[in-house]
Amino acid sequence: MRLPRWMMGRPGAWALVAAAPLAALLGATALGQSESPSAGETLTDAKCLECHESEMGAHRAVNAKAIAAGPHKDNGCTGCHTAITAAPHTEPMKASKVDCGMCHPDQQTAYAASVHGRSDKTAGDHPTCITCHAGAGGDPHSVTRTKGDRVHATETCSRCHSEAARMARYGVDTDAVPSYRESFHGKALLRFGNKKVAGCVDCHGNHAVKGHADAGSPTHRDVAAATCGKAGCHVGAKVNFAMSGANHLRLKVKKTPGLHYEELFFKWLTIGTVLFLMGGIALDLRLKVFGKTPPRSGRPVAALISASFLALATSLAMAFLGSDRAGLVAAVAVGVMALAFVVHSAHSRRRPKPAGERTFLRLTVAQRTQHICLALSFTALVLTGLPLRFAETPWLNQLYALLGGMAVARVIHRVAAVVMMITWVWHTAYLVYRWKKAGFKLSSWTMFPTWKDLSDFVQVTMFYLGLWKEAPKYGRFQFKEKFDYFAVYWGMPIMVFSGLVLWFPIYYGNLLPEAGVSAAYIAHSDEAILAFLAILTWHLYNAHFNPDSFPMAKTFYNGIKTESEMQHEHPLELAHIEARAATAGADDTAKP
Repeated sequence: MRLPRWMMGRPGAWALVAAAPLAALLGATALGQSESPSAGETLTDAKCLECHESEMGAHRAVNAKAIAAGPHKDNGCTGCHTAITAAPHTEPMKASKVDCGMCHPDQQTAYAASVHGRSDKTAGDHPTCITCHAGAGGDPHSVTRTKGDRVHATETCSRCHSEAARMARYGVDTDAVPSYRESFHGKALLRFGNKKVAGCVDCHGNHAVKGHADAGSPTHRDVAAATCGKAGCHVGAKVNFAMSGANHLRLKVKKTPGLHYEELFFKWLTIGTVLFLMGGIALDLRLKVFGKTPPRSGRPVAALISASFLALATSLAMAFLGSDRAGLVAAVAVGVMALAFVVHSAHSRRRPKPAGERTFLRLTVAQRTQHICLALSFTALVLTGLPLRFAETPWLNQLYALLGGMAVARVIHRVAAVVMMITWVWHTAYLVYRWKKAGFKLSSWTMFPTWKDLSDFVQVTMFYLGLWKEAPKYGRFQFKEKFDYFAVYWGMPIMVFSGLVLWFPIYYGNLLPEAGVSAAYIAHSDEAILAFLAILTWHLYNAHFNPDSFPMAKTFYNGIKTESEMQHEHPLELAHIEARAATAGADDTAKP
């Protein structure tokens, strides 16, 4: 049934229609079903039914359920359509206005003074009562109580604020929507069902929405801290925390050059590093598959490992470009690697095992324990961090659910962070102890980069490209291992200090400049991605998935290497150990 023209285009009219089960019946002006009341007669519910009784059944059948669930279920026609003293089908009636303000005057006054109460540049630009209270369908009979429903309110705001053309007419940045969805509040509310976190109306209000520069706005810098602290949310928050931009990071980045350049730095650092590392892996695999000397696991295994890493590189590129098929390609990479395990197992059963090989202690118990603590804490941090960072990915959402949801995952993340920090401090103290024991000689830091590392890098690159006859020979640690080590040590301070800021955002947010929390978020998130990709590609390949050590190098848990492994990987160290043993007249091979 169509509504009459006197209701069309009138926000108040639509809202009041939603308030009354029989309101739409007044619109049948063209039916002429009975004689109209005489002029001057007061209109009542009963009088309405004199003309519209025949439509009552259909009206109730269609709208009764929606009305009964709403706040206006007890209203009759005149609950919203006040007495009309003119005949109902005359021009005065057609010009009359139904107004939500009859029952909601405070809300109407607040709305009229808000940014939504401005005149439309294009008809329908600004929301009406029905826009927000009757949902996306706009059914005026389905008005519901929205107080406290943060998800409904946030999704309602997002529908309009995502429309670029509409927002452009009023100078509003549409990045407000994706930046909120990418924030902790947005992910917790919209992805993980935590309805206690702040939605749009908690910060911006509902009927009295104003621009952030307006002194009456709850997001104005003079009152933003009080807004953050209301309802017991961020008690003790001050202006620097409130204006940090954590809920709308994209908008903050646009206004803050330092954050913009920080984002660019980590973006290109990650892209450049991953391309460099994957390039090195590709060159090494090319040699293992097509080189003169087959790898220890055999060429078929090397070919499967190559295919797996190719699929992995493809999935990373697809993820970077936003493809939803990246996960499928990553699954292919895992499947091909599993096939390599099967082929290797079948091949190794037929291969004779060397007997009586000498072994050399490579890592002490303390070093192995530090490595295991680091590996376990890193894995836990990845499993609980990635689902939050990429909350829009369905399978990561499922992983979060398996871990116990957001509440449990946050506890696991923080416990793992404490383990990693303790391990970092422990290892640093261990280095100082070794340094002191060696008389504070720099040579005791065997991981320290040297000119030989640079020379080895150049030589191995030329060897990969066929410009050098042989690969360099390595001592105790080669440049690849040192790169791994210092990547962790470089990233650790960034992860620890930025993580503490995010763990205690009010304390540090109040101390740091306005952009401090946002800077910490960018650093923590992007450095975590870089670390994950470096471990996933470079470290796992060089330590375990290299065809010469596939399927796993056992040194990380048993601490030893065989003589053949030393001869292949660290020939200069082996020669040094044997020379030292010969000079001392004793076997010195057990010392790391």
